[in-house]
Amino acid sequence: MEKIFHLSENRTTLAAELRAGVTTFFAMAYIIFLNGVFLGGAGMDGQAVLIATCLSAALGTLLCAFLSNKPFALAAGMGLNSFFAYTVCGVYGYSWQQALALTFIAGLLFFLLAVSPFRRKVIASFPDTLKHAVSVGIGLFIALIGLLNAGVVNMTMGFPALGDLSDPGVLCAIAGILVTALLAVRGVKAALILGMLFTVILNVLFGVTAAPTKLFSAPDALGLVAFKLDFHGLAARGIPALCALLVSMAMVDMFDTLGFLIGADSGAGLLKDDEKATGRVLIADASSTMLGALLGCSTVTCYAESSTGIAAGGRTGLTGVTVAVCFLLATFFSPLSSVITAAATSPALVVVGLYMFLDIRNIDLQHLDEALPAYLCILVMPLSYSITTGMAVGFISYTLCKLACGKARELSGTVLALTVLFALYFII
Repeated sequence: MEKIFHLSENRTTLAAELRAGVTTFFAMAYIIFLNGVFLGGAGMDGQAVLIATCLSAALGTLLCAFLSNKPFALAAGMGLNSFFAYTVCGVYGYSWQQALALTFIAGLLFFLLAVSPFRRKVIASFPDTLKHAVSVGIGLFIALIGLLNAGVVNMTMGFPALGDLSDPGVLCAIAGILVTALLAVRGVKAALILGMLFTVILNVLFGVTAAPTKLFSAPDALGLVAFKLDFHGLAARGIPALCALLVSMAMVDMFDTLGFLIGADSGAGLLKDDEKATGRVLIADASSTMLGALLGCSTVTCYAESSTGIAAGGRTGLTGVTVAVCFLLATFFSPLSSVITAAATSPALVVVGLYMFLDIRNIDLQHLDEALPAYLCILVMPLSYSITTGMAVGFISYTLCKLACGKARELSGTVLALTVLFALYFII
């Protein structure tokens, strides 16, 4: 383990890495069940998608762990799976087989971008203000995800409102958040995982989730969705619309991942301006999208919930290996995994959101041409439910503020190019 992951060099231990991996898995385990719900809307078999989701997450996370030695976990992205089911298949009328082919090609396009000089220029030119703003924005984003998953906040009235405090599930989640927060304040290293386990137990005791009736289920349905890509039918749909979808999927995947990595670097200093490691994570992410499409899964990407494992002490790829093993086990123990609901992970997401929010102290709030773009980036990211959209607003406002203040010299060619690209993102 020491030779492969350099634990001592990264100031971590085997126990810390294992604990961080389990914490990350619990925080993102909801995707095992939700992805089948989303892709089932496109006509795919739910049980087969569950297995494909677990396998693609395991393979992608392992690839990232061994390529970069960073504690990042990958799985089918929320938002991207709804785009797959409801936009590509629903609005545009592609079959799910054609959508898988589209996902594979988008992953290939992302891969080409990841190995190109464009990637290096983007990373090198990213303004410091926006780096910290992305970190804070992701913190608020994942905290909002936690509150929505738990029902503490809901959108039933068309705007954010307090959830039903008479609902046992909501009360269990609030209790879990309080316990997790208090454990974190006390400096308990396993605060996040203990808080999630506490919430799981409460949910079972109060009947919010039923205890599983069996532990084992053989993963025998994968063949219903694996290697079903329809490239021929995709090509027959028309090149212009196809190109627009491909560019959108590839760019959203790339900037979601890049935004998370910049936020992780700013908040925890994991990458330490290591452009090579960042590139390897992006390459792993793009490759995982292609692998996932072959297995029958929507776009695979880095998960913001990786921050829970980082907060729990994860520093190397061993955290990712642990996550991957948990996903592989979940293919056999899916009935047991059913108690790890999205609501049960909410305490960890809310508390980790606090850790990332603390990076706001590094934003230059004395100068409005720096503060305003950071503010808009932070504000839009959770409200739009998109890391990419928050980054886009941040870049566009940053460029406009610098031009308005007569500081055009502070804008590099890459920043201007990204501003135009993000403007086209909104237009397209």
